[in-house]
Amino acid sequence: MFRTLPLDGKLKTAVKEVRSWGFMGLKIKNMAFLMGTLDGEEVMLTLIATPKTKTLFSVGVMYEDVENWETLMHQYQAINAALSAQYGEPSKVVNNFESPYSIDNNPIEAFKENKAAYSTYYTVTGGTVAVDVLYSEGKLSTMVAYVDDQNAELLKEEGGEDFFTDENSINVNMLEGNSNN
Repeated sequence: MFRTLPLDGKLKTAVKEVRSWGFMGLKIKNMAFLMGTLDGEEVMLTLIATPKTKTLFSVGVMYEDVENWETLMHQYQAINAALSAQYGEPSKVVNNFESPYSIDNNPIEAFKENKAAYSTYYTVTGGTVAVDVLYSEGKLSTMVAYVDDQNAELLKEEGGEDFFTDENSINVNMLEGNSNN
């Protein structure tokens, strides 16, 4: 469940619900991208459904891009603090920098060069919640993804496991808590 949106319905119904919250956007095949305000912040919601039955299995919340590391870390830590308060301790935390990078030595460059990964996973009833730092076009952002386990299995049954090809997208491997970022 994401807010009042169950992660077991049809994409069309979910889009209608999110639009009732004041979000605007578009639906393409088995995905919808909707912009709006959530808890006072401008975000983009990504609703992803299985390819054949269009059953919703994931909701992603992409926060606005930031240009500096300190702002990003404040946002990432605040989101994780809220999720830890709601769900308890994370089931997995991946905060890695490959040499020569570190949190104190060019962290943004590390993400640009795909030499860093920041992800936190929470096991929740019926699914997984993941918090990821993403890099695109010179900017960093935080994304929170809610994934329903049962419908993620349906995704695999419908042949959608290679649906995500961009290395900065939610990956079906996330369901097992394995980050490929």
